[in-house]
Amino acid sequence: MTVKPASEYHYSIYEYGRIYVVDLDANKCNCCRFQIDEIPCLHAIAVLKSKHITKFCPWCFDYYKSAILVKTYEVPVVPMPDKKDWHVLKCVEEEKSIPPKYKRPPGRPKKE
Repeated sequence: MTVKPASEYHYSIYEYGRIYVVDLDANKCNCCRFQIDEIPCLHAIAVLKSKHITKFCPWCFDYYKSAILVKTYEVPVVPMPDKKDWHVLKCVEEEKSIPPKYKRPPGRPKKE
């Protein structure tokens, strides 16, 4: 991969005849992996390495950081009582759950 800066935060990455544009300020790449996964894609990592940055944490979403993961388990999980002790509303009890009308036929789907 060849990294060429366009500005302070915008870079062009040339890889196998394709051009990818990385915006480090907005955490975006036109391969869309940076936006979907919310962690740096290969192209963003190439840019960060070209800038001699080895810690990618500032470009990762907070959910992937260990401090936030630990906070997830801070709140205790309250156990549920026995099913006999549940207080279910009458309207919920009368609700019927109907299976879907479509049934998938057995076997592999045919190609069109």
